Amino acid sequence: MLKRILKMLGAQAASVGVSFAGQLLLPPIFIRLYGVAPYGEWLVLSATLAYLSTLNFGITTYASNELTILHQRGDLELYRRLQASTLALLLVLVSLGAVLCAVVSRLPLKALLHLQTVSPSTAAWTAFFLGVQMLGHILGGYFNSLFMVVQETHRGAMWSNCRCLAPIVTAALLALDHASFAVLAFGQCASVFVVTAATVLDLKRRMHGLPLGLAGASWATAKSTLKPSGMFAMVFTQQFLLFQVPVILLQRLLGPEIVVLFTICRTVFSMARRILSTITTAIAPEITFSFGSGDLKKLLDIFHYSERVVFSLIPVANLGTFLLSPLLLSVWLRKPELFEPWTYALMALISGAMSMREHKQFFQFSTNTHRGLAHIVFWGNLIMIGVSIPMTLWLGMRGFMYTWLVSECTQMALLYLQNKKLFRQDSSISLFPVLKLAILMGAGLPLCVELLNYARWHSRLQQGGLVVAGMAILFLASYWTFGLYLVQQRILSRLSSGRLNTAV
Repeated sequence: MLKRILKMLGAQAASVGVSFAGQLLLPPIFIRLYGVAPYGEWLVLSATLAYLSTLNFGITTYASNELTILHQRGDLELYRRLQASTLALLLVLVSLGAVLCAVVSRLPLKALLHLQTVSPSTAAWTAFFLGVQMLGHILGGYFNSLFMVVQETHRGAMWSNCRCLAPIVTAALLALDHASFAVLAFGQCASVFVVTAATVLDLKRRMHGLPLGLAGASWATAKSTLKPSGMFAMVFTQQFLLFQVPVILLQRLLGPEIVVLFTICRTVFSMARRILSTITTAIAPEITFSFGSGDLKKLLDIFHYSERVVFSLIPVANLGTFLLSPLLLSVWLRKPELFEPWTYALMALISGAMSMREHKQFFQFSTNTHRGLAHIVFWGNLIMIGVSIPMTLWLGMRGFMYTWLVSECTQMALLYLQNKKLFRQDSSISLFPVLKLAILMGAGLPLCVELLNYARWHSRLQQGGLVVAGMAILFLASYWTFGLYLVQQRILSRLSSGRLNTAV
């Protein structure tokens, strides 16, 4: 078991590396070779059909979990029906998605999306191939997840990393040749399907005779998977509602330059948040195991100790990223003018709230008590998008970000109520840690602003030193505020007694 966990941690680390590669490599290449406005329009076209990722409908998550259980029980007949039926259902949805891609590509996208630098035909073909690329990721994700059935989840994760890295490398190489956006999109699409085909071939060898096809598919079995899958789908739509819809909204209301500012800002903070999320992802199996065995005490330990760790690191990660941003933009993109203090300050607060919410929602997600979670994140983000339109018209991008911040804080508070229900209203779970974090973030942000005002008159090397000093102070403040020393004492105690594997 420990060996599998370590392999998964390695795969997660590689996934973070791939994510960083895309976030760090492509923006400077696109901006330098195509310009800010064309890059903004590429982002808008990428977001136009990104909602196709929701066609997965949660089928992959449900199918991989259920098929793993059936394999363990030795129920191969039901396994065959479920595997074939879920694959058939996914292929039907992907086929519908391909038709939708063709329909959307025939729309007057240049006018609808207010595109200025690309021709109508380039916009149409770019949107089509980007949409088909999303469908390739859906199919690839299904086969990646089936590696869990044969207890090689890490192998599926590594194939997923390859599938995500391939279009990044392809886009970078084609951009260096100054290819059109349509050619870029086609190259990315082709690379995704090549990796997916290689994944299927490797999976067949690893399945050792287990069914992997459409034989035995039935509509009745496929239909029975829709309800449990649908709840996962509602959770997964937050990716589209939070990351693609805002790009389209800001493009229509404020223009491509604002889209680039917003996207670069969000990308910078997402890297910090991604590192934090690996902590929660690493403990997810322990959450599932403790819940399944009914060990509420251990589950509470995981909740409180992981909360101390994550909450301690949230100010360091997000306020630290705020401090680092001017220097990062100057070195990374050579565009220091993209640092707008108000935008980055608001994003630091939003990112902190998102980190809290993401930590709390894992306790519902990993225990299959995700019905309340699904409704909170789906309807909460949908309402946020609706309210943000008049707020953006009134206050510009700040109006959108104010709305987003309120939405994240509200969802996080509602998820705390779901956590209390999971722990049978245990009195040890309260919003007091959230209040402490809010005070620390609220007090720390103005001080960080003053530090940046002071640092901008110094050399890059001195700025870097001041950023490191600021992050060290934030860490010390968080260390004592959230009692991180208690976690340290617990780990040292378990190490000395040789029982590290039995506790958090």
